[in-house]
Amino acid sequence: MTSDVTRRRFLAGTALTALTAAAGCSGTTPFVGKRTESTETITVRDATTLTVETETGDVTLRGTDREDLHVRAVKQASSVGTDVTQLTLETTRENGRISLSSQWSGTTGFFTSRPSLDIDAEVPASLTVGEVTTSVGDIEATDVAGDLRAEANTGDVRVRRGGGTVSAESDTGDVEVRTPEVLAGASTNTGDVSVDVPAIDGETTVDANTGDVTAHVAPDLDATLVVQSSTGDVELTGLPLSDGETEQDDPGESFRGVLGEGGPTLRIESSTGDVTVHSL
Repeated sequence: MTSDVTRRRFLAGTALTALTAAAGCSGTTPFVGKRTESTETITVRDATTLTVETETGDVTLRGTDREDLHVRAVKQASSVGTDVTQLTLETTRENGRISLSSQWSGTTGFFTSRPSLDIDAEVPASLTVGEVTTSVGDIEATDVAGDLRAEANTGDVRVRRGGGTVSAESDTGDVEVRTPEVLAGASTNTGDVSVDVPAIDGETTVDANTGDVTAHVAPDLDATLVVQSSTGDVELTGLPLSDGETEQDDPGESFRGVLGEGGPTLRIESSTGDVTVHSL
């Protein structure tokens, strides 16, 4: 993630600051709304997969050695007129899957606002994590197993030490994937992308529309590597590439080469930003 203050980061930061303030967490003003907190322990039984979906709020998942699923839910509203009891965390079971989802039955108006629901869960190793989505909020998943697809509309997405095939996406926010077993893809419209690529399964794209992209690629990967920036610089270091070909545009730069014995295309690109590729 770059430290430069750019317009894209200002826009993304503004959206997330607005979310924080709406949730009553702004550090510049005292909290004057409503806040409730609850915990729940869910027996896994015959379930094998967990999915999480919330409209507004952060999702934090941590793999643990416990045998059950422990969930902490925090509901917050910036308006004292909002009835936070009308926002609930629903748990359903179907076909070996436990699903956590937020359900809002209230209305919004001049004196009321839609509250946020943050979900913080400790996930047992026996439970793989499938799909995690939020419309406005951050997603963070650490040490979880399974083929994970994490997607936020406005918010950062961070996956660390994923035990399966990982796909991460945000429309406005940064995306970071560290030490997955396999990377299926990572992208953002406005923000930076930083990923590790130890392995891929088929054609894979890592990209940002407005933002910088940094990728650490395994040197023993068999793939066709395509690296491109439409208006920025491209830098490649430490990879044993063959049949490499670089094209310089004004502005922009692109590179195409072969890793190992070649194979599926690994595409790493940015429309507006720099692209840096290092050896993992």
